[in-house]
Amino acid sequence: REAGDAAGAAAAAAAALDRAGDAPDLAGQARFLLAALGAAPAPDRAPAAYVRDLFDQFAPRFEAELTGRLDYRTPALLAGLLAETGVVPRRALRVLDLGCGTGLSGAALAGFARRLEGLDLSPRMLAEARKRGLYDALHEADLLDWLPGRPGGFELIAAADVLNYLGDLSPALAAVAGALAPRGFAAFSVEAGAGAPFALGEAMRYRHDPVHVAALAGAAGLDVLARADAVLRTEKGAPVDGALFVLQARV
Repeated sequence: REAGDAAGAAAAAAAALDRAGDAPDLAGQARFLLAALGAAPAPDRAPAAYVRDLFDQFAPRFEAELTGRLDYRTPALLAGLLAETGVVPRRALRVLDLGCGTGLSGAALAGFARRLEGLDLSPRMLAEARKRGLYDALHEADLLDWLPGRPGGFELIAAADVLNYLGDLSPALAAVAGALAPRGFAAFSVEAGAGAPFALGEAMRYRHDPVHVAALAGAAGLDVLARADAVLRTEKGAPVDGALFVLQARV
């Protein structure tokens, strides 16, 4: 796939699926690659094992790649949009950094936090984040499993380039709404698509229609305070277009 041989990648994924036997993680990843190549229906989310393995492998070079080669800007853009609302207090909130990775997003969010926690699937990314000394607590878990056990636990939940690995955002937005304190804030990015609510691309990330995302947020009890179009980073020399959202819980 990385070499541009989509047909060869699909054949290899099909062969892996045929040999997966009783290895569900391997089968799930093979099906996901086939879906990204248009050879199978897109699932509602990327397999957790795929995301964990991807970022475990990426952890040692994550920051150098993103900030140096890919001009990654999402955390700073989200923090800027939060500040522009004029209603998100500084240094006062219990903040959760969803998909915190190595802590790039935590560094951008720290100005809003009196307590900062991070959540990620990848233990190696969390090990890098721990070195920053930014977080009061770090948790290794899937957000859809972890958030429902923290009702009203946070006043700001942020997710920079995390929802790209989820197709159907309804469960995630409902979980975020449930974990927010009354009138709490959520901030996140999506890679922008149009037409279909979501689509899985060959890069193995989902794109979302921002209009549909806003409707899902409203259904989850989250009102849009601010929305902005943005270039999230570059990929293979081309800009990756996205949308940024700041939401507020109604109750």
